[in-house]
Amino acid sequence: MQHFDTQAIAIWEAWNRRGFADRCQHLASALEHLPAHAEAALTERLASQVLNDAGPLGKVLEMPGPTGESNELYLTGRGLALVSGTDSSSETLLACQLLATLACGNTVVLRWPGQEAWTTALASALHQAGVPRAMLVVDNETPAAELLAEEALRLVVTSCTPAQEIELNRRLAEQDSVLVQLVAETDLQHCPLLTSPDFLLRLVTEKTRTINTTAVGGNATLLELGSRTV
Repeated sequence: MQHFDTQAIAIWEAWNRRGFADRCQHLASALEHLPAHAEAALTERLASQVLNDAGPLGKVLEMPGPTGESNELYLTGRGLALVSGTDSSSETLLACQLLATLACGNTVVLRWPGQEAWTTALASALHQAGVPRAMLVVDNETPAAELLAEEALRLVVTSCTPAQEIELNRRLAEQDSVLVQLVAETDLQHCPLLTSPDFLLRLVTEKTRTINTTAVGGNATLLELGSRTV
């Protein structure tokens, strides 16, 4: 099943360009409308922290470079992500993983077999908050193996046992496609990965932007001097 067609790519690029702060603002407006469950208060608190941490990731860092160039380092979404729940997952963990993945500029296929009504309600709350429908699709019918084989897949976020993590990592490594990042929470009681400082960095990729500034700055004089014959 193709989840990342030409139209979806265009919508993802627009979502990705909105920036971390803007995306987090939209997602935060949905926190009070998430579907009810036993730990709703905990979900809202952890999700708020995740979004607060994601906002500053939009900062662009200036990098040193040669004369006549402007070099910047910035973070961007990876692309298509599968956020998948298992028998070991909880509503709190899945909701926070989903919000973090969207905040980081990724488009998401959400899957949690056996929890179809809850995942549909969760996606509906985020759609109403401004997340484009093509950016968040619920798919509990397509087999996991088929979703993992999606050509455009770049990221898998899940919660599972250590044995399941090993098996999933092995399956992704055996595929002939590009390397897919696996982010798996295996300590389901304390969730150390979700609350770790580098959790959000696992959901993004680094990019650099180089701009030739010689035509608009004072460095044009250097080019003129270099063109003179001695």
